[in-house]
Amino acid sequence: MSKKHNPLRFNVGYIIHETPGYTKDISFEFPFYELGDDLTVKDFKGMVTFSRTQKGILLHAELSAETATLCIRCLDATITTTDSDFTELYAFDRRSETESGLIVPEDGYIDITELSREYLLLDAPTTPLCKPDCAGLCPVCGENRNHVQCDCKTESIDPRLTKLQDLLDDE
Repeated sequence: MSKKHNPLRFNVGYIIHETPGYTKDISFEFPFYELGDDLTVKDFKGMVTFSRTQKGILLHAELSAETATLCIRCLDATITTTDSDFTELYAFDRRSETESGLIVPEDGYIDITELSREYLLLDAPTTPLCKPDCAGLCPVCGENRNHVQCDCKTESIDPRLTKLQDLLDDE
């Protein structure tokens, strides 16, 4: 069975035999990339550094990608840029294993696809906006205020304060 070519699968087998302190930098750039079924990114670029330590191979990654999202105010489609910076240790054996449970694979290839997906999802903005001054949707008629000016009255008063409003109206 042949393995499908994966550009985020790196050969680090030779680093195992290097002395601690050895580092290898690898950069990449893809116009379009699928990081699993739930995340497709554009302009995906990054720099990964593999460093040999006493306990394993330390991975440091700096990633940047654009994803299609919806604006939280107006629900228009928008593109959001996500930057992610993370460090993980791939241990040589179970004694050196960290919380993440990452072990250097026997074949000497480290695949960072799943890690990249997880970190980009975690670092994605939770409140993406199409533009900083997005007017959002009208709470009465639902029209997008960026495209249409509606004449809906949006001022609402807490029902508990209607008596106070009546006093102001009398003046």
